Order: sequence, then C-alpha cells, then structure tokens
Amino acid sequence: MGLLQRLSGDNAEKTALDERRADRLDPFLYDAELRNAYRFLVDGDWRRLERFLEESHLAWMFGDIILSDLVDLETVTFERWVDFKQTPRSRTYYASVQIRDAFRERAAIAAASTDGTIPRHEHQRFINRLNAAEEILYEVVTDRPALADPWVQLLVSGRGLQVHLEELRERFENAHSRGPFRPDATRQYLMSLTKKWGGSNTATFDFARWIEEESDDASPAREALPIAHIERGVLEHGLTDLATYLMQPDVVAELANGLLRFLQATPNPAPTEALGVLNAYALAITPEGESTARLAIETFARIDNRPTLYPWTAYSDDVSEVFTAIQAEQLRFANRF
Repeated sequence: MGLLQRLSGDNAEKTALDERRADRLDPFLYDAELRNAYRFLVDGDWRRLERFLEESHLAWMFGDIILSDLVDLETVTFERWVDFKQTPRSRTYYASVQIRDAFRERAAIAAASTDGTIPRHEHQRFINRLNAAEEILYEVVTDRPALADPWVQLLVSGRGLQVHLEELRERFENAHSRGPFRPDATRQYLMSLTKKWGGSNTATFDFARWIEEESDDASPAREALPIAHIERGVLEHGLTDLATYLMQPDVVAELANGLLRFLQATPNPAPTEALGVLNAYALAITPEGESTARLAIETFARIDNRPTLYPWTAYSDDVSEVFTAIQAEQLRFANRF
C-alpha cells in the first residue's frame, strides 16, 4: 500500500505527542544532542563542544541554530572560545558571529531610517566587517583545507559583499566537495541565486531541481525546492498573497511530488535533521485535493510542533504564534477532503 493510501486524517492527532506544545518553543527542536552542545558552548566546555562538531551529523544544524535570533547568544560567548584556544572551529565560529552581527547592525540601521537607506559610512563599516571576517575564514581554509564550515560562511559574507555569482558558485563547490549536499551550504547558495539578491528564477530553480535529482530522497538539502517556490512567491506576490502563487497547478504538482518522495524516504517520527524540509513544505504545500490534503496532514504530524526558524520568521519573530496559526489554517483546508 502506498503512502497516500496509508495516510488519513487520524494523523492530525500525532501533533499532541508528549510535551511538545506549540506555545513552548524549543530552539533546539527537542533534540538532546543539540541542547547538550549548547551547554558545552555556554559553559565553556570547549573540548566536548569541538568533539561534537567533529563527530555529529547535526553539527551543521547546531551552527544554524546558535547563530540565529532564536538563541541570540552574545558575541562574547564566541570570543571566550577563540580566546581559550584558536582552533579551526573556534575561529570559524568567531568569524561567523562577526558576519551575523554585521548583518544585524545593518538591518537595524535600515529599519531606523525613514526611507530604509543606509548612510555611506555605515555601509562601508558593514563591508569592512565582512572583509575582516572573510580574512579569518580564508586563514582557516589554509590551515584546515578539508573543513566545509568556513566555505558555508563565505557564502553568507559573499552575498553581503555582492560578489559575482561565479565566485559564489566556486565557494559553494568548495563547500559541497567537503560536505556533499550540506543543507546550510545549499540554502545559502540558493538564496544568492534568487532575484532578490541579483540572480534569476531560472538559476534558482535549476539549482533546486539539481538538488532533487542528485541528492538522496531523504536528504535534508531537499528543502531547496520548497524554499525556491516560497521565495519566488513572496517576491512576486508578497507574503499576504503568497497562496496565489503556491496554488498554481504546476507549482502544486511539483511540490506534491517532491514532498511525497521525501516522506516515503524519511523515518517516522521524523529525525531532527528532516525538520527543515518538513517546515518549508508545511508552508509551501497547498491542500487543494485529497492527495495534497493527506500530504499536508502528514507533514504537520511529523513536525510535531517543532518549528524551525525558516520559513515562519518571514511573517513574525514569534515563531510559535505564526506556526500555530498557519498550521491551523492548513489543516482546516486539508480536513475538507
């Protein structure tokens, strides 16, 4: 029996499993390994932290979370780490937080401006901070050539510095050769290919579909396809009318096919590394018929109130509130069938 035949509305009841409530946001997605690594970082247990970063398949996800607004760790936490010992990992994270802070400061300045512009001297300060971070990252690349992490962060800084797409592609290829289909690398490169950052729809979807064709069906990198559609929909229609884009028959068909393949290949309950894909599809999939309704129900059931930062912060910083509201709306439509 196929997945679509096995799914039913009863799966919606799974969203109430154990203590996972939508009003109790856990930035570590109820994952003990990620939470322990956070304790290593804030407690200064650098040796165990670096062992986790060397050995865990969730190391890339830890970086995403720790450098995000969900956790909002102070810069001094990373300065203590690099002051204790200048390892390739500590230097990479030190540079990463410099990049994070530069983007944050620029966004705050733009928000405070009446027209959203940034004074020339502030823009130059932003550029200088990114260049300083890149200098550290390239030193790490020289000292530890096999490490993928600095190349991922060079994709982030490169977007801010508006380097040519050819150079960004080279940075992605360096990350990919060291960590094939790393979700953070594929996401950062995908964002650089969008029209918002000077790319094109053709380049964005060529890359997302390449991920679909070449990666394993259960790869966390498969968030690329729903992200590509969400980003295009927001750019062309805005958040308030995103559904207009997502409801187009060809968009629905491509997303449903990608989601079905991912669900068929992924264990249930969903492992932590699958949550990025599931959360992106939870927003992107349109329950416009029986089959897509079942896919939407199953997607939210597997998320089990474990929202990731993307895509919900596009609406608000209150991830729990946005996730709960959209989940209710999606399931309301899905339960019509």
